[in-house]
Amino acid sequence: MNEQDKDIIAGRYRDRLKEHGPGIQALASGTTERRDIRFGVLNSAGDMQGARVLDVGCGLADFYAWLGERGIQVDYTGYDITPELIELSAKRFPEAHFEVRDIQTQGISGRFDYIVSSQTFNNRLSHDDNFEVMKDVLRICHAASDRAVVVDMMTAYVDFQEPRLFYYQPEEIFRYAKSLTKRVTLRHDYPAYEFAIFLYQDFTGWRK
Repeated sequence: MNEQDKDIIAGRYRDRLKEHGPGIQALASGTTERRDIRFGVLNSAGDMQGARVLDVGCGLADFYAWLGERGIQVDYTGYDITPELIELSAKRFPEAHFEVRDIQTQGISGRFDYIVSSQTFNNRLSHDDNFEVMKDVLRICHAASDRAVVVDMMTAYVDFQEPRLFYYQPEEIFRYAKSLTKRVTLRHDYPAYEFAIFLYQDFTGWRK
């Protein structure tokens, strides 16, 4: 992602934190009900109990909290490009690991069973191409995952679009995901104007 776009996005979150404090409004990710649905979709990737989980664009580590509330204990790492969010998350969950990191320029440190990203790449970029950024993110995450990658994003199948958001064509995302692995699931069935793409490791007999 272009540095100018990163600065713009991080600035938006700083402004929201100042206005709303550390909570769901600061993340602009909808209601808690929609967030719970979204997290349930992420968790459906597989059995995360005891797994190494990386949350790209972790925000305030709400997915980690959601898992813990359901008795799902994980070895959690959260990445975000906004230092203020990482600082707050580290104070909230000192037992977890957090880093200010841009995976496109700094990569992913180590390997993880599951890599998730929720509502992270929906801001419409001014100096870069959203779809190209998403392709890069999926490629990097898939290469560092041992079980699955799950990313949710806004869908183009809507009757209204906010100018500040980017709406992805699910078919294009699916097509690119299939170039990385033959085991891909697209979920567009849950009650939100979004979809999730799941990338699993190939079956041994299917590897090139």
